[in-house]
Amino acid sequence: RIAKAEKLKITDDGMEALIYIAQGDMRRAVNSLQVAASITTTIDGDALYKAASTMRPEEVRALIEKALSGDFLQARETLDTLLIEYGLAGEDIVRQLHRAVFDLNLEDEYKVRLVDRIGEADFRLVEGSNERIQIEALLAHIAEIGQEVKRGK
Repeated sequence: RIAKAEKLKITDDGMEALIYIAQGDMRRAVNSLQVAASITTTIDGDALYKAASTMRPEEVRALIEKALSGDFLQARETLDTLLIEYGLAGEDIVRQLHRAVFDLNLEDEYKVRLVDRIGEADFRLVEGSNERIQIEALLAHIAEIGQEVKRGK
């Protein structure tokens, strides 16, 4: 309704992005739409993800999968892109990693350990720790879990 009233065009991937970003919170949906509309009248996924300072779900998954595969350096490069080029905050990255864990093709025991470590990183970030160090430590832990999965532990 809002998009129609404001004469905005929302693409299909824009609608999917809006649903992902809002997480059921109408205020967040409206705010994200408002910011994206200030940039362009055709609202697509890219505009919304940029407006909301949010990674695409596939980017989050790629970050986790790089770490799980043991490619820590590549995961770290992806983290650099997210922090520097996209300007994302460490807490936002941690929050999105948390959302993505539940969709991973891992046994529950590994998911539990990942969620525990993500919670630890989130706590440390809230307490004022260095976001790069905390997220790199989290990626290193994810890489260790990936090695355990490969060994069948």
